[in-house]
Amino acid sequence: MWTCPYCGGTNGIPFHDEQLDGVLCLEADCGRFVDNEELYTDAIRQWDDTDF
Repeated sequence: MWTCPYCGGTNGIPFHDEQLDGVLCLEADCGRFVDNEELYTDAIRQWDDTDF
């Protein structure tokens, strides 16, 4: 499940156009856009921190 890194809300919708690719938070007091690159780099950091 997706969670907004800014407000912690779980209501989001995927958004894609020519310039943006990510998730738009649908919480009433947030409404921020989270870029897929930010999500991807967090996943890479998590892999770097884990021990296989």
